[in-house]
Amino acid sequence: MKVSMRGFTLLEVLLAISLLGILLVLIGSALISANRTLARSEQYSARLDELRSTQNFLRRELQQALPLSIQRTPTGQGMVFIGEPQEMRFIATLPSHLGGGIHIQTLRLAGDSRDQWLQVDFAKIVGNNRTESWGDPQRLLRRVRNLRFSYSGLDQNGRPTDWLPRWPWPQHLPQRVRVDLTADGPIAWPPLQVAVRLDLGNSNSMGSLQ
Repeated sequence: MKVSMRGFTLLEVLLAISLLGILLVLIGSALISANRTLARSEQYSARLDELRSTQNFLRRELQQALPLSIQRTPTGQGMVFIGEPQEMRFIATLPSHLGGGIHIQTLRLAGDSRDQWLQVDFAKIVGNNRTESWGDPQRLLRRVRNLRFSYSGLDQNGRPTDWLPRWPWPQHLPQRVRVDLTADGPIAWPPLQVAVRLDLGNSNSMGSLQ
């Protein structure tokens, strides 16, 4: 008995090719989506680490701020803390991975309107009211849109203050520092308030590094 073998028709071949093409498109789309999800996850994780390390650094250094003179006024009064809306300067000990030791630290907004970041500069006092830069500036947080420091503590009469955009009594440390920051990225800057641990009076009683 002779059995006839029927091949595929052109229509069936075209239909199979079309189905295969659709399947490949779906697989490709799934792979692209998975890669994008992985990339977003990695970006989120990296940004979260950057925010955490920045906040940890700020908290640690401000908590260890020392009432030592950064510089002296023409009248000889020591300045231990200079606080401005977008810059502050004080003396604290550095973490060991940055070299350790006691240095002047300046936290400020650096860059231009297209690319700004939170930066810390280090300096040491070399005598005669002079400072000398030390080490390389460190970028703490990238893609910063806006930065605002605020300060509160005791005024010259020992009364508590509200939050101030500038610290008007550089001869002693504030009691608290607040950092408000807006940055690009998938994670908002968590509110940060730091209590300065040392508030032991003015610099004239504590001495200086000079």
